[in-house]
Parts: sequence; structure tokens; C-alpha cells
Amino acid sequence: MTANAPMDDSACTAGSVELSTRELASAEGRVRWAEALDATFCEMDIDWPQDRRPFAAQIVARPVGSLSVSVVRADPHTVVRTPAMIESDPADDYLLCLITQGAATISQGEHTGLLEHGAFGIIDATAPFVVSGATEFEQIVVRAPRDQLAARATHDIIDDATGRAIAVDSGIGRLVSSFLVDVAAQVQGISVSSSGTVASAVLDMVAGAVTEQISPRTATDRIHAADLRAVQNAMTDHLHDPDHTIALVAAEVGMSVRYVHKLFSTTGTTPRAWLYARRLDRARTLLVQSDLCVADICAQVGFRDPSHFSRAFSRTFGVSPSRYRTTAL
Repeated sequence: MTANAPMDDSACTAGSVELSTRELASAEGRVRWAEALDATFCEMDIDWPQDRRPFAAQIVARPVGSLSVSVVRADPHTVVRTPAMIESDPADDYLLCLITQGAATISQGEHTGLLEHGAFGIIDATAPFVVSGATEFEQIVVRAPRDQLAARATHDIIDDATGRAIAVDSGIGRLVSSFLVDVAAQVQGISVSSSGTVASAVLDMVAGAVTEQISPRTATDRIHAADLRAVQNAMTDHLHDPDHTIALVAAEVGMSVRYVHKLFSTTGTTPRAWLYARRLDRARTLLVQSDLCVADICAQVGFRDPSHFSRAFSRTFGVSPSRYRTTAL
């Protein structure tokens, strides 16, 4: 790391931030640290310790597909996001905080969780929160697009998870914690062609851990969450088939079409929109991980017409499929 790392708009746009305050004077180090956190996550205020000792902190943030993965090491301090900050900076990402050394607490809404020994928690940038490092600490922070996590778990479950600690002593929670530590350690070695796959794996595993540990509010909610996963798995199995309609999926899992639409409404989307996004995500992966031509990829992800596929891909990712492949490789 370097104390002279630029903290300008271009660095924020590129998704990379790197800063150490160790060689900076106390006042400058605190200003630069606040700027780094705003650039990496969202607008926040900092409550500093009472003493005026030099503040030692380091951050390295790198993009991994649609995610931003950061490693933060810092002296004790607290960050606060207020309603006024949300109004001036309407960021809507989710932030996953995983403590690898020391301890910290997260608070959002009615929930407070203690993070230590690899435990992690989720906070929602659209609502006020407090994250307090009680000791010197090291943490991994993953900034995830709201729509991509919400597509993998119901709003009720995610909302109930924010501000809580997700246990990592066993089950998928432990796998998520270990996987995120590995991703953060290898982030510079993850190729552009693999980054989309890694990002999808992170989101899938986090959603699985949250769904496993955060019980839906009622027995009916638990049934709906399980049914939604079953429908999504069935749709993914037939991603390549444009003739495999929602009606066929519903029949396959023994549900009505109306009920399937109701399940997806809990995630703020529709079956058609969810399937469309998954097809384009799969196409993006195939473009960088296979030698298939664009027309063959189009067929493998369930589009009938290569021209329609190219237009859809360009609208979603901002470049044509061929250009995306060239840039990624």
C-alpha cells in the first residue's frame, strides 16, 4: 500500500481504492480515511476515538465482477450513516462485513450483531446504520448490487438479516466465511474472465447462508422461500430452452403459474425478468470462459435470434457480446 495513493473520481469509477494513513499526520490521515470510505462504500460520518493519536488504517478495494471486495485494517473507530447522508448519496448497495481479526458491532434498525472470529453481517445502504470497531480490527467488506442479492433471497429474509451476525461455526456460514477470506487474499490474481463466476458464487453462497440462518417470519414465509428456490432451480436447469415456459416450470414443480408469480413478487421482480437476467449472466460467463461463437452462446442461453441477443446484451452491459469478450480477454 501507499500513503500517496490517489483518491480521485477516476479511481472510484474504476472500482479500485488503495490508501494507508500510517505515514500521514493525524489530521490529514483522518480526512483521507473519511474520503476513502465514502469513495469505496457510501457517504458516512466517522466518530473518532477521544485521543488525538495518529490514526493508523489501510484499505485496498478491488472490483471482482459486479462486486467490490475490500480489505480494511484500522484502529478503533465508528462509522455512521444518517438519513441526511442517504438523501444526499442515495447508494442502494448491500455491504457485507466480515471480521477476520479483532471485533466490531453492526447496528441497523432493531438489530445489533457482534462480529468476531470470521463472523459476518449485512447492512443496507438505503437505511441508517452504525458499524463500530471496538478494537484494532481487520475486516473484509463486499459491496454487492442490491438487485443481484435480492434476486437470490426474498426481501423479507434480507431485511431480517441486516444488522445481525451470521454464525460461521458450521454449515454454509462457515463455507462463506472461508471462501470470502480466500477471495480477498487472491483478489489481484482473479482474471477478468473469471471474475463474473467468482462474483456469482459469492452472491449465491451469501444468499444461501442468510436463508439458512434467518428464519422467515412465519411458517408460510418459510414455505414460500423453499418454493422460490425450487422454482429458480428448475428455471436454471432449462436456461437453454426458449420453449420451456413458466407454465411448464410451474407444472414441473407442482405449482400454479399464479403462485409462481407471487413467489417472485417477494423479491421485487417477475419470473420473466429473473430468467432474462440469469440468461444474460450465463452468456457473459460463456463469452470469457469458452471458445463458443456468439451465435452458439445465444442458443445455449435460450435466445432464438442472435441479433435480439446482441441488442439485449448491449442494453444490459453497455457493450456488444463480441466487444465484451475482446475487452475481458
